[in-house]
Amino acid sequence: MKVLMTSMPGIGHVHPLVPLALGLQRTGHDVAWATAPQLRARIEGYGFRALPSGSVGSVPGAVSASADDLRDVPPRERRAQFFGKRFGGVAVRMREDLARLVDEFRPDLIVHDMAELAAAPIAASRGIPHVTVAFSGAVSESLTEGIVAAVSEVWSAEGLTVPADAGLYEHLYLHRFPTALGPAPDHANVRSVRPVGFDGAREEEAPAWLATLGSDRPAVYVTLGTVVSGPAQWREILTALASLDVDAIATTGTQVDPAEIGPVPANVRVERYVPQSFILEHVTALVSHGGAGSMLAGAARGLPQLCIPMGADMWDNADALAGSGASLTLEEDQRDAVAISGAIERLLNDATFSTAARRVAAEIATLPHPDEYVPALEALAHG
Repeated sequence: MKVLMTSMPGIGHVHPLVPLALGLQRTGHDVAWATAPQLRARIEGYGFRALPSGSVGSVPGAVSASADDLRDVPPRERRAQFFGKRFGGVAVRMREDLARLVDEFRPDLIVHDMAELAAAPIAASRGIPHVTVAFSGAVSESLTEGIVAAVSEVWSAEGLTVPADAGLYEHLYLHRFPTALGPAPDHANVRSVRPVGFDGAREEEAPAWLATLGSDRPAVYVTLGTVVSGPAQWREILTALASLDVDAIATTGTQVDPAEIGPVPANVRVERYVPQSFILEHVTALVSHGGAGSMLAGAARGLPQLCIPMGADMWDNADALAGSGASLTLEEDQRDAVAISGAIERLLNDATFSTAARRVAAEIATLPHPDEYVPALEALAHG
């Protein structure tokens, strides 16, 4: 069968789809990816045919422009205002381009991430089954209401009335959180799937210095994602790490030049990017922004975590992990070096966090691998 993958351009949206796409490809199906032009090389590097859609690339500007709008909104209320309005707006802009790609490629099945809100109406209007792959937890009722309002224009343009669930659950919805992190959406078409990590790493590319990381004392990995952090946030974190008897690796992402964050303590190595799969097997604890990709990767490894959420779904993810007993969260007014170092020390010295983290990892390991859903997708496409 012919399968079209479609997602927002951020790697946090792309990577959750890749394990399923690889499973489909290994089974002999023709898999293509509708993506922003700036991600074409990355998608092709993963082994897929890229079908660039110019309007998909408008999402970064929409996300950046929303930051000032949400500064006065309580952190845990920001996602409801952000998700539907911003991603719904992207869906409006990308509908024509995506519809053209669908009509040219003529897929038997469309697979999209939960934030790519144009795929469902385009698929529905053409009678093509579609699969939603979640990157984070259950979509709340208030979030769903915002999505429905934001995408009604897209559904109308396709000659349809937007359904109460915005089409997210129309055929199959793959939920990547274990029950330890909260219940799955209450819908008959929801199925749990293991959050298999993917970061494009090749084993031969692992840096040599990783071999000794964490060999003599605990090691801590710190990431604040690829696009949302700034130098000031890193200075407090580095000061905290300097006070601890640990080795640390910090990755600043593409938007922060390591040279801008000031002096680096002797026990810390700073890089722009290193694939997480190389790092996580060497560390004892993870400090992150609470992005779903980083949080789930650490959870699957059974690592206690410190979450420093900054926006999007990060607060929800942090709350979910804290509810399992496997993590701590620092609120916006608790992020000085003393608080950060104290939280990391608790994670390293209080065994209840590592015990809870291992329980979460054990549950994740029991969830069906994405490959196990290939027959269900085949049945959808041919049913």
